[in-house]
Amino acid sequence: MATPTIVAVVDDLLFQSRLELQAQRLGYEFVVVDDGASLERMPADVTLAIVDLHVRGIDWRAAVTKANERGVPVLAFGRHTETQLLRDARDAGCDRVVPRSQLVEELPELIEELRLSTDAERING
Repeated sequence: MATPTIVAVVDDLLFQSRLELQAQRLGYEFVVVDDGASLERMPADVTLAIVDLHVRGIDWRAAVTKANERGVPVLAFGRHTETQLLRDARDAGCDRVVPRSQLVEELPELIEELRLSTDAERING
């Protein structure tokens, strides 16, 4: 069985390494993409997409649409001070949208929650 993969759109290298370490501890492969074209070619075994809403040069709405089309849950995050952006991400179809600080504190729980909800949808689908 292939190792489940998390695809992340994150351009802060320090933050990226923290996310990667947590994901690997949970048994996930962690792949960072840095442009829209890479998002269009997400690997088939992607379990979750994590999207930083502040990465420049990425159309996060298109990424969310692509992930939704493939049944890949999306966990988006942004600055807690930008409440409208966080609402826009929810409205665009992100499965969970959290402030950056919550992502760091609760990443294992968020991954598990999204994995379980996706598994339930597949079973009940």
